[in-house]
Amino acid sequence: MKEVILRLKKWRVTLILGFLALAINLFSYQSGWVEEYYATGIYPSIGAGMRRIFGWLPFSLGDILYSLVVGWLIFLLFRLVRNIFQQKLKRAPFVPIFIRLINGLLIIYIYFNLSWGLNYNRLGISHQLGLNVTEQPSSKLMALTDRLIIKTNSYAAAAGRNTTLPSGDVLSTSVKNYNKLSKDYPFLVYQPRSVKRSMFGVLGNYMGYTGYYNPFTAEAQINDAVPGFLHPFVASHEIAHQLGYAKENEANFVGFLAARVSDDTAFLYSAYFEMFLYANSELFRRDSLLARKNIKKLAPEVQRDLAELRAYRIRYENPLDKLISIFYDRYLKLNQQPDGDRTYSKVVLWLLAYYDKFGEI
Repeated sequence: MKEVILRLKKWRVTLILGFLALAINLFSYQSGWVEEYYATGIYPSIGAGMRRIFGWLPFSLGDILYSLVVGWLIFLLFRLVRNIFQQKLKRAPFVPIFIRLINGLLIIYIYFNLSWGLNYNRLGISHQLGLNVTEQPSSKLMALTDRLIIKTNSYAAAAGRNTTLPSGDVLSTSVKNYNKLSKDYPFLVYQPRSVKRSMFGVLGNYMGYTGYYNPFTAEAQINDAVPGFLHPFVASHEIAHQLGYAKENEANFVGFLAARVSDDTAFLYSAYFEMFLYANSELFRRDSLLARKNIKKLAPEVQRDLAELRAYRIRYENPLDKLISIFYDRYLKLNQQPDGDRTYSKVVLWLLAYYDKFGEI
């Protein structure tokens, strides 16, 4: 009996953490509860509170934390290899190390989900706007793509060469756009702000990201080393993550809604340019010939930016990028996004549903 009590004491923290993790996991299966009690209940206060704590910093604390973690892991690996070569490995008790590892993973899981991750399981923007998001016939997708071509071309002409804005203007204008949109949809109000430039810059190009959200510090990072005409939509997309739209298709859609109300043509162009690419990509899966013809319908200014985007992607192709894509695809699938990387382009279903309801896009 005494031995059982001692063993339970040794595992006490693990059992408590395990119980909390299990409770969170079971709760996540109830999307209605997640939407009511978490996503539109306590999360807005959690997100705003974290942005208030970390948002005032002129640098990305999350990037520093990620760098420290990577550096620490490299140090541990180096020490392990060195000890192997110097034959200085000592036998350590396996159980205490295993317990610490499990506790660490459980703490990360609990914090991740409570700080933001449960938003993967919410009903989302389609529920809030009353949209009927379903697969649509190719004829509707073709019509949507045609409308996006017209919009993209018109805003390219209106923006002229001003499709690239200074980073500071992109960040401040993206915040203004959300607060303008919130007049119609109060649940999209965005305060306080915490959108920052990524500290990794060109390194991010090799890793294949244009921006990212840090759920541990609630900071949105924009990689300003990517082509400038992408910046406005990237910022809009990452703010959508901050507001609790975790799935990539929903973040794309919410980001589009925010950018399309902007008074800045660079934002309008960036948003419609991205939506066209996603819609045409989906159309390519159904009719590759028609999708290729759509590219020829783009205005010369848009063709120029598309060529720049292709050159950018080719320039930074590397094995690390592909490896990260594999892991990220798996991450998306584990978090309620069975289409993996393709989830981004699934935004077209939201666009079609929005057009069916409101008659505009």
